[in-house]
Amino acid sequence: MSNDRPANWLTKVFTQNLSLKALALALALGFFFYIHGQEDLQQRTIPVSVISLPPEGGGRELMSKIPASIQITLSGSTRAITRLIQEGLAPVEVDLRDGGKQSVSFGRSMFLLPDEIELVAVVPPRLELEWEEVITRQVPLQASFTGHPAEGHMVKGDPVVEPQRVTVKGPISRVEVMQFARLAPFDVSGLTEGRFPRRLAIDPPPEQVRYLGSQAATVTVDVTRRRSEKLFSSRPVEVVGPAHGLVVPRTVDVTVIGPPEIVKALRDEQIVPQADLTFAGKWSPDVAHGSATVPITVILAGAQVETQPPSVTVRW
Repeated sequence: MSNDRPANWLTKVFTQNLSLKALALALALGFFFYIHGQEDLQQRTIPVSVISLPPEGGGRELMSKIPASIQITLSGSTRAITRLIQEGLAPVEVDLRDGGKQSVSFGRSMFLLPDEIELVAVVPPRLELEWEEVITRQVPLQASFTGHPAEGHMVKGDPVVEPQRVTVKGPISRVEVMQFARLAPFDVSGLTEGRFPRRLAIDPPPEQVRYLGSQAATVTVDVTRRRSEKLFSSRPVEVVGPAHGLVVPRTVDVTVIGPPEIVKALRDEQIVPQADLTFAGKWSPDVAHGSATVPITVILAGAQVETQPPSVTVRW
């Protein structure tokens, strides 16, 4: 009799109040799956590339920056979000072809998302668009040079540019303020005397501005020997011809122009201005008396000479 009591008690535990036990079990299982499902949900923020379709016709230019990508926050199961990331999210397209859209708002319809994934947020959620009229105008080309010619030489004058202007096209606010387009510098290093044409590229234009036509021009530079000047004041005039003659004025100022090494080495006694009556055809031994105005000459090799005054009067 005593051996049957434990068995009866165990039987009653599993057989009594079956309906209540079944309900409790169902509630427990439901709560378990609910908690498990909640734990499986997650939020992820991922980048999405942005592709813009440019305006057609070219009459307007977009001044606003279109970002290369935006950030979107998604909510869904770990499995769904992981699969979406692995497969890759298609870029979002911003259609600007009509050239008049003032703003773009990013909604769910712009993203290819599975139904089980919710779009929580987009950063930025909206893009404000600013447009400008596109114009064309011509601006002058500016040339410059760099380096140094060979010793004793110099660049003569300004570089010559052909063509002198280039046509630019772009937003009105940027094209109107362009004063010139700069060419790459002309390197004159080591050049000797002569004329040197060279084809040079135009420097890149400002952002959103472009050149129409050729992107280069011909620049010509003239290189000459370097010149120095030296003034020799009140040099006495020597008469060539009659043995005795009165010179008016008796002295002249002589300016010597030439290579620096020649001009620097000259001494006063080397500067001899002459009034050559014989060469000028103003005097002969048969003419005893007379007067004549003749130009002053100064004989120097490798240099140019200027006198002031350029001529004198000789009486004999």
